[in-house]
Amino acid sequence: MLHRAAIESWTNDKWGQPSVQIAEWLIEDNIVQAFIRLQRGALIIDASIDETGHLRCKNHLHIPFDQWNPGSIQANRTRDSRVRFRHRHAEIVLSARFRAPEWGQALLEEWLMAQRGEETRPKSSEQRLATIRRSKASIERYLEQSNLDYASELLATTKSSLDNAAFELGRNRAIAESEE
Repeated sequence: MLHRAAIESWTNDKWGQPSVQIAEWLIEDNIVQAFIRLQRGALIIDASIDETGHLRCKNHLHIPFDQWNPGSIQANRTRDSRVRFRHRHAEIVLSARFRAPEWGQALLEEWLMAQRGEETRPKSSEQRLATIRRSKASIERYLEQSNLDYASELLATTKSSLDNAAFELGRNRAIAESEE
């Protein structure tokens, strides 16, 4: 349990979010290798726990949800019987004492697929109504801005003002000429 508390504390401090789920790959003495499910992604860590109970991460592989595609996580056994996890150009190598590479790969894919499902899950009726109301208000504003009646009235007022100004200028010019 000390390992889980250290992982949760480290995730909050370094990633600014709580761990949703932790799956241990290897826990031995002060060595911790684990998979961490985040709100929008996953982490694989290779770390140690110091004597004060704090986690010291030696290496990690972050798989952001928005950069993940199904099947993009690779897991292979290396020549020295360790397991290499790769995502895009990043990789991490873990011990292979207790788990098969496919176990970790399947777990990560499952977590990330579940996150994709949560994102596409239909919203509640209240959320859908609020979205529709916002769309309606936006459309009404656009229609008001594009209303030509207002523009026509503004044009007629401007023409009337110009005609009045021209009349006054003509009258003032006639008065000025008569005074000369």
